[in-house]
Amino acid sequence: MILTSREIASGQLLPETLSYAVQQIRVNGYIVFDSVLPADFMADTHAAYMELFYAFLQDPPPTSAKNHYRMFLPFRMPFADHRIVANSIVLQVIHAVMGNNLRCHYFASNTCLPGSEYQPVHSDIYPLFPEAQVTIPPYHMVFNIPLVDSLEENGAMEIYPGGTHYSNYSREEIAAIAPSMTAIRAEMPAGSIMIRDGRMWHRGTPNLSDHARPNIALVYTRKWVNMSHLPKLEIPKTLYEELPDEAKSMFQDEVIVDDAASYAGV
Repeated sequence: MILTSREIASGQLLPETLSYAVQQIRVNGYIVFDSVLPADFMADTHAAYMELFYAFLQDPPPTSAKNHYRMFLPFRMPFADHRIVANSIVLQVIHAVMGNNLRCHYFASNTCLPGSEYQPVHSDIYPLFPEAQVTIPPYHMVFNIPLVDSLEENGAMEIYPGGTHYSNYSREEIAAIAPSMTAIRAEMPAGSIMIRDGRMWHRGTPNLSDHARPNIALVYTRKWVNMSHLPKLEIPKTLYEELPDEAKSMFQDEVIVDDAASYAGV
């Protein structure tokens, strides 16, 4: 979906745009707003990211598939820019879908390198009631920003829209069912905004290009969702105090540290 120049400049969605976005998330599991963030900001963020990522690759953790890497991000500029960590367009949609009592406790990235393979098809959150095939409201939403154009050639995420976000299958069951499902590649320009129900099935795909395909990911949940398996975010006090009140509320359960002791790496 392409937003109007006024919506992008003001950070405020028209009522009909917001209604459409919520509808798409509820029915298909996701919405994409094309090219929302400025090209120069994306270029600067991409350059800073790749410097950090190359250092990370000196001792990377195990991965679920060849050349697909998750890297937790430091809460510092340019990554902690309000257009990323307190994006007003994203927050409007997230609140419209899940209400106001929310938490953001995941700030990371996903990068597939040339030579990557398919990841297993998966969802990003556990089912609340795995024993019951019932439809329940969203409780876990993911916000993705591609730092480069995300294309089939460089490993754009493959998604399974149209109902998988309402299923309660295990990863083993998802792997068995997915080959018979219709999937699409989530192609989008750098600086786009993708908001998706964390339950929607998806996977990383092979990167056939000669460059990395990174994207930033933040996760928002209802406050009572147990995410204790994830490390706490460490947020410098100065950056925390500069956040809008709405974002402060979402990050208040993380670790707020003195600037001199702030998280300086991954």
